[in-house]
Amino acid sequence: LEALTIVGRKAEPLWRAARGNLARFDAILTWWRVVDGEIEPVREDESFLQDAAQLLTSEPWDETTWAAWTSDVKTATGRKGKALFHPLRLALTGAESGPELAALLPLIGHAKALARLVGAGA
Repeated sequence: LEALTIVGRKAEPLWRAARGNLARFDAILTWWRVVDGEIEPVREDESFLQDAAQLLTSEPWDETTWAAWTSDVKTATGRKGKALFHPLRLALTGAESGPELAALLPLIGHAKALARLVGAGA
């Protein structure tokens, strides 16, 4: 990871979260940008993303945050399954698939997650 300049407190947790989703070692750089850089979020269903943003809890976050937050979003919006998870994944990661968001969300952090949900970019 250090050879790819992936260092700091997020490096090891990111590796644990993403390694099963990598076809090549250097593909970790894509996920490093998601958690420590800027991405172009994919915006699908603006009003749903605004509702989800309003329900985003404050940090500190851990591996339980994703489940608690999406449960709140499900209750508030009535969405479930792909209709619930897909727009959130696209907005938060810019990708159709990838590592578990339960592991990624705490690494992305509140400020980036909120900015991506409301369309501010981050």
